[in-house]
Amino acid sequence: MGAILSNPANDASTYPLQEDESTLMITGLATKWPSKLIGPKDMKAYALNHYPENAPWLQSLLKINEQSGIQTRAVVDIWDDPQWNRDIPPTAEDVDTAFRNYGVQLTKAAALDALSDSHITPSSVTHVVAVTATNAGSPGYDQIVARELGIPATAERALLAGVGCAGGLAALRVASNLARAATLQHQEARILIIACEICSIQIRAELHAASQSHTVGIGPALFGDGAAAMVLCNSYNLSDKIPRRFSVIDWRTCITPRTHEDMSYQVTSNGFLLSLSKQVPKYTAASLQMPFQSLLETNGKRLSPVDFDWAVHPGGLSIIKGAQMAMKLPDEAVMASYEIYRSRGNASSVAVLAVLDRLRSMEMRKQDVIACSFGPGLTTEMVLLKRWL
Repeated sequence: MGAILSNPANDASTYPLQEDESTLMITGLATKWPSKLIGPKDMKAYALNHYPENAPWLQSLLKINEQSGIQTRAVVDIWDDPQWNRDIPPTAEDVDTAFRNYGVQLTKAAALDALSDSHITPSSVTHVVAVTATNAGSPGYDQIVARELGIPATAERALLAGVGCAGGLAALRVASNLARAATLQHQEARILIIACEICSIQIRAELHAASQSHTVGIGPALFGDGAAAMVLCNSYNLSDKIPRRFSVIDWRTCITPRTHEDMSYQVTSNGFLLSLSKQVPKYTAASLQMPFQSLLETNGKRLSPVDFDWAVHPGGLSIIKGAQMAMKLPDEAVMASYEIYRSRGNASSVAVLAVLDRLRSMEMRKQDVIACSFGPGLTTEMVLLKRWL
């Protein structure tokens, strides 16, 4: 159930923070959001500008929109663009162009902030691990970002696809394995992790598809735009001048059998269309206990779920509440997830990284942290971290 690469401890509730050759450290984090914020009323007005309010599918969507629990979502500056308000939705080519126009600059800004937070220059980056669920063009957006930042052309790169909302932690898992491999080769690893999602460019296509099929797609009511970045270093780069944010202790990934049709992101002539079944919250909640127990046992931790702060993917109120109930967590344990969800909605792969970024700046928090996210498959990603206070 994923690579078991860890640093066992005798009693995780009391052992001090320390470093050795196997240490993996998140040294910088940043999140960037578009400046435009929309609320449920804006979404309703946008939908009614194109479709009659008495359409049953739209009535169902607007009910979800009103009850989502989201106060604001960040979207790129196309909301009032005539191209995105025509009778027919933009083409896949339009969607790709918009992603590359807006997504690259948003990601670049997040990356620069994370590198600055880490006290590391772009020219010293050794690897780039990127993820997105809202673009499939080649060369990938990661190459454009790397080139504009001045990251060496010799830096190793990996661009993850098909992992959806699980992508942020999947990228951290891949980066952690790369950093661990570099350590075994006695090499430095300064890995830039980037995630970018421009979900708003899909809203027009999702509304159009719903009007044709007369079925409800909840994507337009939940998803927003954003970019996040992290810097992960191995022990060969941890000088006294490099900050410590979170140490990455161990990780797991697993797929819940017979759930591959419950969450998908299909390519169409107008872009990507999301499909989610009503069973997803039940499956995500049920998928947490096994990787959590595996992480505890492997790493010698005699702790219960309430001894951790949790960075749960803010995929929806039912996702966060389902995880909270399954692991018997108090509200304060998932406070950062609720905060990001209320203020920015579900930004797909970016969302859980934004939660970690928010969590690290909260006062009076626990040192032990569990981050978890969910994507197509149904895939569950879980990472065990230690917060440096």
